[in-house]
Amino acid sequence: KKMKSLCSCSVQSLITSLLAFFPIIKVVTSYRLKFIVNDVLAGLSAGFIHLPLGLGLGLLASLQPVYGLYTSFYPVLLYLVFGTSPHISMGTNALFAVLTASIVEREAEIFQSGIVASNLSNSDVNSTMTAEVILEYKVDVAMAVTFLAGAILLVMGFLRLGFLTSYLSVSFIGGFTTASAVHIATSQIGKMLNIKIRPYAGAGKLVKTYIDIFSRIASTNLGDLFVALVSMFILLGVKIGINERFKAKLKIPIPIDLILVIVSTMISYFANFQDNYGVAIVGNVPTGMPAPRLPNLEIIPRVATDGFVIAILVFALTIAMAKLMARLNDYEINDNQELIAYGMSNFISSFFLCFPSCTAPPRTMILQSLGSKTTLNGIVSAIFILIILLAAGPLFASLPVAVLAAMIVVAMKNLLLQLLNLPGIWRVSKPDFIIWLATFLVGVLVDLDIGIVVGVSVSILSIILQNQLSRGYTVSLPDGEQIFLDKSYKTAADDLPRVRIFTFQSQLYFVNAERFKKLLYKNVFNPKSLKSCKEIATSDAEVKSGNEAPDHEAPPKDEGEIIQYIILDCVYMTYIDLSGVNILKQIISEYDHVGVSIYLTRLPRSTLNTLERSALFSDFDRSNVFYDIYDAL
Repeated sequence: KKMKSLCSCSVQSLITSLLAFFPIIKVVTSYRLKFIVNDVLAGLSAGFIHLPLGLGLGLLASLQPVYGLYTSFYPVLLYLVFGTSPHISMGTNALFAVLTASIVEREAEIFQSGIVASNLSNSDVNSTMTAEVILEYKVDVAMAVTFLAGAILLVMGFLRLGFLTSYLSVSFIGGFTTASAVHIATSQIGKMLNIKIRPYAGAGKLVKTYIDIFSRIASTNLGDLFVALVSMFILLGVKIGINERFKAKLKIPIPIDLILVIVSTMISYFANFQDNYGVAIVGNVPTGMPAPRLPNLEIIPRVATDGFVIAILVFALTIAMAKLMARLNDYEINDNQELIAYGMSNFISSFFLCFPSCTAPPRTMILQSLGSKTTLNGIVSAIFILIILLAAGPLFASLPVAVLAAMIVVAMKNLLLQLLNLPGIWRVSKPDFIIWLATFLVGVLVDLDIGIVVGVSVSILSIILQNQLSRGYTVSLPDGEQIFLDKSYKTAADDLPRVRIFTFQSQLYFVNAERFKKLLYKNVFNPKSLKSCKEIATSDAEVKSGNEAPDHEAPPKDEGEIIQYIILDCVYMTYIDLSGVNILKQIISEYDHVGVSIYLTRLPRSTLNTLERSALFSDFDRSNVFYDIYDAL
């Protein structure tokens, strides 16, 4: 019946589906003229951030600045058609630029080695690999990764898999983004010093990079170093000393990145930095728009894992920012439609020489601070970038590369400062601390892709261990109270006469079924150790909770108390599998042999249904199941 209702079609449902797939239709039809000022200002300010980031991250992606501008144009247009958040501006992102660089450098090295091998057997092949040929292949690789990531996001959107981000913990994302910031900052050191650093790939590449940097540091160009240091001083001074300090008074934050790009370009041009001081500059920035072309599909099998990882990270990081904005501004977003929007932004832009795109916190925060009302703010941002691409690009030919490198390093400030959160994470949750630290250390010392695998693996392992180490304890009812307390509490009373109440803080399945039985026997008594089936004597030692509870396997004392009933509080058993059912049957049987009755209380509906289907009640009296502990008592 449910499938039939989902497959039914009508004119109304068709219109509803069309409007949901193209949110821009609803935005345009319901647009109010009073929104124009906010959207124009917000879109233009976001464009001011797109420009310097696009130029810098194009280089960071091991491509050219113009490819960063392409990635700052097409995804913006595509998101405003398919997206639902007015505070998301798709485009370049430092994390995905460095991931792209890692992938294209790896594949370019394989490509070059293949050509070299071919030259050895074919003398007609030119052995000189030009930079243009290598760059063209890198662009093909970046397009293939973007194409694959977009396709994966689209499939996830159509399959309504938006819930998958819940498996990426906050600690994992924090450790991973901080490790990424270290990689990103490291990749810019060579540009700030104007020394040639060999691109490394694979495990330990960051360590190898620093060894290379220190071995060549004597070749530093003082002109580039001076430009980088002055740029960082200006950027930090304005961003911290003015924008952050006076953000409540400033209607629009000072676009210091854009100002620095324009001013440094002018100074570099008129002072002829390149010839007089040997300062590296951006060089020619091509004008015009690229002709669309099909990505090289032969590359896709080699970058399949990379494409999947990038797709998940694009969704996780962008939806996290979108949900934050939705909560702050009191509106709703559709996770699955956002998946489609991110997919379209990457899938279609891959035909226009773009590398993977994502939102970036600076752009989101500027849209938020200027009160963007609709996704149409992206039109203004796109027009600004289009003007740069069609006409103004060559004006930035004299821009020092060290300025862009300094901008990228400064942009990593907040991510690197996440290291200061570690003491607080340790105090709150030890497993989260381990996840964060493991992801960060492996990401830094080995590589980011391995860091992802380790981070997710440790996250899953922590869940397993927490279930494996679940607590089980007896509870008591203090005199004059109506609540049951763990016996480890100081205010807890003695056990009730003839009754023990046992709570297990976990689901009951194959991972912890044996632990459940072990804790029950430790906290109450082990029925296998008794010789008499008539009277059950227990020592009057204090019962403690967890693993430290004493084993009651010694012969019972004649003067001891008789236990006749055990109440199992099942409130935490939201799931039970066949192993859990079997362990329950075993416990019920063993206690029954020594004359002790078992009562089940507070069973969740799904768990009770499983027990009914498992034929547990063919051997266990159904009347021994109660809604609450008081009913059982």
